[in-house]
Amino acid sequence: MRHTTYRKQWWTRERVLEGLRRFYRDFGFAPTATAEYQKRQQFTGASNTGVGNPYPSSYGVLKYFGTFREGWMAAGIRTDRAWEAWTPEEDWFLTEGAGVFSRKELAEALNRSPNAVHRRLYDLGVHSYKARGWTLHRVMRATQVPDHIVRKYADRGELPYFRGSKCIYVDPVDLLVVKEIDWERPPEELAEAVRRSLMARLVAILSGKDWRAGRPYQPQPKRTTGRRWERQAKASKPKPVEIDAGDWVKVIQKVPSRPAVNGRVGYVHVVYWSGNKQKTGSAREAAEACWLARVEFKKMRGSGNEEKRMNCSLPLTALAKVAAPVSSSN
Repeated sequence: MRHTTYRKQWWTRERVLEGLRRFYRDFGFAPTATAEYQKRQQFTGASNTGVGNPYPSSYGVLKYFGTFREGWMAAGIRTDRAWEAWTPEEDWFLTEGAGVFSRKELAEALNRSPNAVHRRLYDLGVHSYKARGWTLHRVMRATQVPDHIVRKYADRGELPYFRGSKCIYVDPVDLLVVKEIDWERPPEELAEAVRRSLMARLVAILSGKDWRAGRPYQPQPKRTTGRRWERQAKASKPKPVEIDAGDWVKVIQKVPSRPAVNGRVGYVHVVYWSGNKQKTGSAREAAEACWLARVEFKKMRGSGNEEKRMNCSLPLTALAKVAAPVSSSN
């Protein structure tokens, strides 16, 4: 009668993990590619059965773990993905997560470095500040309306918004509630964004869908806490001069910190009550809350004698309403 002898398997899961740890101690890195691992693992032992070999074979590792990465993680070793190619799933995750999560959070989720995530977002053409709509800073740059004015609409629950990892994003079409924006002559960039948003809503409605479904921008409850809200909640004094956005004004009083505008005529973009009590660098006469106007002065001479525009905030008490210049346009 013939007897068959079975040899007990040498590379158990525990020995594979210990061999991986030994490999990392000896070579100082944890390769995730089979070829890179085999360059240093092959011909390191005298036994073909694995008995006495210092490192497990690639077959022995993949027998217990789906990938080398899983094996290194099970051994408690963090793998280096600096030279590993990006997968389509990772690119999708970055595109969907940009602006929602910080680069550090994205890097931790993908086991990458923040610098690698930053570079990949650049390669994909994904800008975190434009990925989720218009930021309040972008609205201010396009419309010349201070961002704190737009923020008031959001704090009052009138303007839906989405709060990302760094910025607050809004849908351009929702900005129609902001009265301080000149919607008769809006910036072309903003007008085009509003048209695209309106068309997207129309397509959803004609398709029988709710255009609000899945929308990240949501109206928030009226904010009634915080230092800024407490400043705004204080009753403002009546306007000393009946000046509103769209009026032309002349500077009738000297403003020490703004000597270039004395006696000039400008166009008012915004009139607002300011609770900011910081006097340093301000055009106000005293360090107390007051009414201010954001005025644009045209044809100001700059360096090189070129013509440019200048915007500055001035107290209403220093302004007087005048007729619009005949040769000027708003």
